[in-house]
Amino acid sequence: MELLDSNTILAVMVIPMALGLLLISPMGESLSASMSDKFPSLKTLRGRLLMGSLLIATSGFLVASMTLWISNTISEGAGFCVANNIFSCDDVIGNDEYNKVPMIGISWAWLGIIVYTFFLWILMSINKEPNAEWVGSSIKLGFRASAAGIIAIVWLMYAEYQMGKICPYCTAAHIGNIFLIYGFWQMGKLYDSGEWHKK
Repeated sequence: MELLDSNTILAVMVIPMALGLLLISPMGESLSASMSDKFPSLKTLRGRLLMGSLLIATSGFLVASMTLWISNTISEGAGFCVANNIFSCDDVIGNDEYNKVPMIGISWAWLGIIVYTFFLWILMSINKEPNAEWVGSSIKLGFRASAAGIIAIVWLMYAEYQMGKICPYCTAAHIGNIFLIYGFWQMGKLYDSGEWHKK
């Protein structure tokens, strides 16, 4: 196994996603206790939810960007993560029949980059001004956008089923979206409870 093979690169890219999930989960308070001196925002649930969701969205953006790179590599005739079994990014991303968003015509990789950029913009805006009057509607928008992503995820899972292959990078991007649904839902609950504005 090479030091920087496709699996190792993916594992490194999803480390922030895993840390983000831990921060937004019920374990977040105990996990962040040791880091709260260096990162004071982690002392609050609001801070943990924002930081965790930002880590997830950053990781998702990196993975989506990597799928675009893989797509470009395939179009140049090279391979990146070819496998002899069910897991193969090249077979999935390189499939012309399924690699375009229906009715829009752009690649799924570009859509992933656009969507994760949108999530990052929402989260960074909220993080910058957490008490602004538009924060509640931004949280709802983030939740609805991430929940709508389930439609794309189901369609892409169907496409992978039809091909008989699974793309680990695509799957990581899908999992990041699901984690963000949970993160935005938790933020919405906190905001609606009135606890959001408490220090």
